[in-house]
Amino acid sequence: MYFFLKHLPKKGKLISALSLLTLSSGTLAYEILPFKDKVSEDYKNFYKFNRFTRIASVGAVAGIAANTSIDREIYDWYQEDIRSERTDDISKIAKYAGEGKYLLPLSFIASQAINFDTDSKLGAWGNDVARAYTLGLPFVWSTQYLTGASRPIELDGSDWRPFEDNNGVSGHAFVGAIPFLAMARNTDNEYMRYFAYFASGLAAWSRVNDGAHYTSQSILGWYFAYEVMDAVQETNSSHSNRLSYSVYPIIGGDTVGLGVQFAW
Repeated sequence: MYFFLKHLPKKGKLISALSLLTLSSGTLAYEILPFKDKVSEDYKNFYKFNRFTRIASVGAVAGIAANTSIDREIYDWYQEDIRSERTDDISKIAKYAGEGKYLLPLSFIASQAINFDTDSKLGAWGNDVARAYTLGLPFVWSTQYLTGASRPIELDGSDWRPFEDNNGVSGHAFVGAIPFLAMARNTDNEYMRYFAYFASGLAAWSRVNDGAHYTSQSILGWYFAYEVMDAVQETNSSHSNRLSYSVYPIIGGDTVGLGVQFAW
């Protein structure tokens, strides 16, 4: 639905206005207000008691591995018996998926496609990924410091020592999982969904392979991404039947005013 305000100049003065009302089920000109609403609702859906109960349960298991010899034993076994030149070659590629300096701007750019076509799958994907980073990264950064664990190559090991270090959760595992989890949650192709879930763990695996993180740290990074994306999808479900609108300027010919577009 559009509203136009049209001013017709007469003898140098704007003395008349014509209001036009037309109906349309077309696309949004720019998704500003709906995006803000979704971000705030993402936070509400994430910071819920039942979700944090699950996170605490997974965190407890990770804590047991981190504060006993389990993490170190897995690390030694993998490095001695599994790691090879082939796994290193694959890991070099997989690690790029977890590079925030690439994925953050890429997701933002992709999200802009929705401004031109609200049915754009690329735009919807970028929208979900950008919102997931906005929601999840502060949580990841805070838990990295709260756990205070170190990397395998550092002397202090995987033990949790709050605020002593900042490697208790793998940031690469989190960043690298989000794009593929968004794909998995939005595809109707069963095989693509399985592939996306598999691919979502590759960045986490690469950190273990490269000796950059212990297993518990990589698992936490991936699991936080899973819960964050679940919160984003919960928001999407609640917005699927909701009226949305945008306001934008209209300047052209003898028309000057504002347009208000509704989509449902």
